[in-house]
Amino acid sequence: MAHRADKRPHEIRFTLNSKGLTFADVARECGLPESTVRSATRKPSIEGEWAIAYFLNLPASAIWPSRYDSKTGERLKPQPAANYTDFPRLGHCQKDIAA
Repeated sequence: MAHRADKRPHEIRFTLNSKGLTFADVARECGLPESTVRSATRKPSIEGEWAIAYFLNLPASAIWPSRYDSKTGERLKPQPAANYTDFPRLGHCQKDIAA
């Protein structure tokens, strides 16, 4: 799972919404597919991360510290495997698991 200090997807959405923006707005303004921007909240995507960071007026390393070197602020290459593990979903959305 992603680093504890990483902003959760719903926190990122809330902050964008509080600025009157959606993932679709960010994607449109940056010329990216909406899926790239939306999936950047859960899994590493440099273009999506930078687009969101730009509109939140924050460095991407402040939003996703697990994806960046804490000393230099540079993006990690390759990304840690844990960054590709998705956040848990609500029970009613999971197959084969009683809610």
